[in-house]
Parts: sequence; structure tokens; C-alpha cells
Amino acid sequence: MDEAEPLQTPVTGSLLVLSGPSGTGKTTLARALLDADPDLLQVPSVTTRAARRTGETTVYEFVSEADFRRMADQGRFAQWIHPTTGVYYGTPREPLDAALAAGRDVVLDYSPEGYLNLRRRYPAHTVGIFVMAPSVREMARRLAARGTENEQQLAFRSAMAARDFDFVDQHDYHVINDDLAETRETLLSIRRAERARIARQQGLLEAYARRSSPTLLRYYD
Repeated sequence: MDEAEPLQTPVTGSLLVLSGPSGTGKTTLARALLDADPDLLQVPSVTTRAARRTGETTVYEFVSEADFRRMADQGRFAQWIHPTTGVYYGTPREPLDAALAAGRDVVLDYSPEGYLNLRRRYPAHTVGIFVMAPSVREMARRLAARGTENEQQLAFRSAMAARDFDFVDQHDYHVINDDLAETRETLLSIRRAERARIARQQGLLEAYARRSSPTLLRYYD
């Protein structure tokens, strides 16, 4: 037994999914996490929707519906969803696989449907964090304040939010996004905790087993 052998073993990567309804600040939080922790990665989603504002090319790749369907048929997505007519979202599989193989953590911004799809493919790596505004009223206010949806689209997203609430229990964490800086620190703490999870530390138990000897449990009156 080598007493000098280190107990710091390689850590498998995690897919940290900020999940929840529109208007809860998931995209803003994802950017804040990436700014705070350069070791985190982000994989742009592929979508058929039109860009809402400038700068979205860093988080989305915009393609035609025909191109999206071709990519789906080729198995190039880790998960994809079709939330409304003519609109598709998908996550490229190859960069996720590369990040996990390298032990890197990836932050993703999803609806609960996208999160559950991803968890089916990567059950051991996906960490679901349900992000919510302080209240339903505040969520609706934030969504309207974006100015990116018309009245009909706002009504649709409100209806979708009510469905999203059905999946809170499918997540690992629940975070109220009231103060951006505080919420960011909570998410960074979740990331640190996940990297300390024994199941993510490759070879750790084997390293301890080489230092231990079989013992019997003893019970005392």
C-alpha cells in the first residue's frame, strides 16, 4: 500500500440544466455562471425559430426546418423538442460527449421537457435545477418586459408554465431567482457539490479499498 498515493481521482463531467418556465431568468443565470467560472462550458442549441435579439448566435445556431429534421434523422442531437408549430430546439450530441469525456461541466438552459429528454440519454450526468421567479406574477412581468413575444405568444408561454410546474419533482434542486448574484452563488455551490459526489469521482472507492481491510460490523449494548 502506497501511503503517498493521491486520493484525488478524475471527476466525470456534469450537465447542469437550468430548467423551468420562460421568464424566470435561466438564460441570464447561464451567462452569469459562465462569466463567473471559466471552466464551465456552454453548447449552443440548434433552433428553427427566428433570432429575437442581437448576440443570440453565441447560444443558438439558427437553421431551417429542413436542416433541423435532417440533423435529427442523422442522430446528431442529444435531445430535441418541438414545442410549437414550426419551432424546434435541439442540443448537438458530439460537443456534449466530448465535454463529458474530458471531465468538463456544461451549463444548459432548457424547458423541463428538454431536461427530461436529456436525462433519459445521460442519466448519470444530468443535474436538473428548476429555476423559478419569486412568484407567478413576477414571472409573467419579466416575460412581458422582454418585449420579444406578442400577446398570443405570451398567453401560450403562460399556459406552458402551468404545465412546467407538473415536473418540479423530477428535478434535483429548486432555486428561486430573486437576486441574481445570490442565485448565481447558489448555482456555483451546486456545481461544487456535484463535483464532490462520490459517484462522479472515478476510481475513488478502489483507491480507498487498497488502504482498507475487511471488517465486521460490531454492535454494542
